[in-house]
Amino acid sequence: MAISRRALLASGGLISLATALELADPAYAATAQAGSAPRASTPAAPLSRVSRNSPWTRSGPGPLYWNIYGWSFPHNAPIPEDEWKANIDWLASAFAPSGYDMACTDGWIEGSSRTTEHGYITTYNDSWTHDWTYWAAYLAQRRMSLGVYYNPLWVHRAAVEDPAKTVAGRPDVKIADIVDQGDYFARDIGGNTLYWVDVTRPGAREYVQGYVEYFKAIGVPYLRVDFLSWYENGMDANIGQVNAPHGRANYLTALHWMNEAAGDTMEVSLVMPHLFDNASAELANGDLVRINADADKGGWDRLSGGRQGWQDAWPNWFNPFCGFTGWSHRAGRGQLILDGDFLRAHTFATDEERKTAVTLMTIAGSPIAIADLHSDIGSTGWVFTQPEVLDLHRKGLVGKPLYYNGTPYSVDPGSRDSERWAGQLPDGSWVVALFNRDDTATVDKALHFSRDLGIAGAAQVRDVWARRNLGVRTEARATLAPHGCALFHVTPQRPTPRFHAAWAAWGGGANFNNNHPGYVGSGFVDKLEAGGVPGDPLVTFAVQAPRAGTYAVRWRYANGLSVPSTMTVSSELADRTIVDAPRRVTFPSTTTWDSWQDRLSRLRLEAGLNLVTIGRGASDAGSINLNWMELQPG
Repeated sequence: MAISRRALLASGGLISLATALELADPAYAATAQAGSAPRASTPAAPLSRVSRNSPWTRSGPGPLYWNIYGWSFPHNAPIPEDEWKANIDWLASAFAPSGYDMACTDGWIEGSSRTTEHGYITTYNDSWTHDWTYWAAYLAQRRMSLGVYYNPLWVHRAAVEDPAKTVAGRPDVKIADIVDQGDYFARDIGGNTLYWVDVTRPGAREYVQGYVEYFKAIGVPYLRVDFLSWYENGMDANIGQVNAPHGRANYLTALHWMNEAAGDTMEVSLVMPHLFDNASAELANGDLVRINADADKGGWDRLSGGRQGWQDAWPNWFNPFCGFTGWSHRAGRGQLILDGDFLRAHTFATDEERKTAVTLMTIAGSPIAIADLHSDIGSTGWVFTQPEVLDLHRKGLVGKPLYYNGTPYSVDPGSRDSERWAGQLPDGSWVVALFNRDDTATVDKALHFSRDLGIAGAAQVRDVWARRNLGVRTEARATLAPHGCALFHVTPQRPTPRFHAAWAAWGGGANFNNNHPGYVGSGFVDKLEAGGVPGDPLVTFAVQAPRAGTYAVRWRYANGLSVPSTMTVSSELADRTIVDAPRRVTFPSTTTWDSWQDRLSRLRLEAGLNLVTIGRGASDAGSINLNWMELQPG
């Protein structure tokens, strides 16, 4: 925006800043006439984040890929190399054109004993002829990539027993020097072939970070790190004590090392974490976290059945329906990608169950990981390639279940609805997913646009699976057979995009609540205040701007304090490029927490996707409850 010489005189007090902005930007004038004018903001320090905040989490959902689990689990054996190749070739022709552009290994890794001079395994299994480098290149030739399952804290016994093997960057430290004798990955499980690294030993950091760098150098963009709960305290909820505990401090150290080495060029998937302390360690150091038990034999029972309640150990919830619901407050842009594990489409009894599985992964922002094989998928692969469903994934959809109150799901299973979900896309439109988890009853499910989502007026509704427009409606409603679902794309008729905090990404202790009346939709975000958990409380919105420029932004808020409060606001691209540096915005008192007002400010956005963050920084004052933000027309 170019401000004229006359406008610049505002700095000398000859005209007001509001007048200066009005002269420079007609959109500002229109906004000012509609309500109070945007007020000047002052520079502020960046908000302190406690998340890894990687390019992958900032982009929204997890990857689309294929995994070997569907072969190795039924056979309880490592996949043969010829079978691996056959599936890669099938993936390249059948699914890569739809975006499934990665093939990833999985467990059954004890039989990989050939290592580099620094103790790093060279192949998935000793029976394989070709090494990681060969397969990374093979996939790259087909415009795909190699994902690897391995934990950098593992040390193969063959490397420990070879005195010629030394730690990368530490020729003075033998591989045997970074492990404790008898500290096996799991005593008497897997033949005692793997040790855990002792992170207190000299050379341990170089070994762990060197492992990450080793895979990065090969061209591996995705590392799946498993059995983290076993490392932290040695406990498995089903087996009991499996190995020696290494403790919380050492666990944090190990995750930090991996995070540091991975940087912005490797996506880190954390598997089987206990997620203690509200997943604080995993949030700070990982991109994806597993939130349910293994896919196992697949089918409906693994998707929705089993234990429904919470336990304070991995898996906190058994099935992905409950896991996604329980951990949804940790999901979203810049926070965590919730991983619901693999899908084997052919193991479901009906097409409705298949649609439900993919719909759940899509609305929750999970990876969609195909674990079927070229030899068993049959005619069920269509469920992974429906173009409109995949388009929602590509647009960054990460939804949430409908929240009824601010109590954690682990404390109150009635606080969130695992069968009614919604999420906002960056263009301001909505996606609604309705599910019927009942085994016998047909049910009606609905989300009301005004009451539940805060949409002003009616909206255009499209049935995504049916690829059919349903017209203008005031709710998304469906009659669902047992195990059925419906997926709708909802476009408000109101031209001004409004983004609701209750459905955005929350960090640093910010949380849902609805304990004060007067808000629009299902609720608002509170805890935008000092104290509480580490890190600044914040809300991040994904906003699609039609053009680059400075926009008037309207905030709907409550400030029940007797004095004004301030918040820090900024905009960035998904790659962390700063669009508008952090600025402090003042929110006047609304007298009570039950009174809501609008506050106008200004924010620069780039054309396309922007991440707009508002939070309570350390140098801010007071507190607000936040209902929504809105880009003003102009």
